[in-house]
Amino acid sequence: MPDRTCLGCRSVLDKSSLVRLARGKDGLLEMDESGKFGGRGAYICPKEECLKDALRKNAFGRALKSAVSLPEFEFLWEGIRKSRAGRI
Repeated sequence: MPDRTCLGCRSVLDKSSLVRLARGKDGLLEMDESGKFGGRGAYICPKEECLKDALRKNAFGRALKSAVSLPEFEFLWEGIRKSRAGRI
């Protein structure tokens, strides 16, 4: 499995241990659980502090090389938390 870098903590980890986010059709940053959204993806650790750091640094816009509309932090974090709980 390929390695990817977390946008929050910059750790290089196996792709399957990270959460992929991508720009949806409406320009909103969305979780890509299937890994099949078209275009570029951005990866973060499933940790709240990594998401906060990535949002604070505007890392998603740079990684996706386009402007993205960011949903509320709580909405995005809740989706990540639920998706990771389903994998355990």
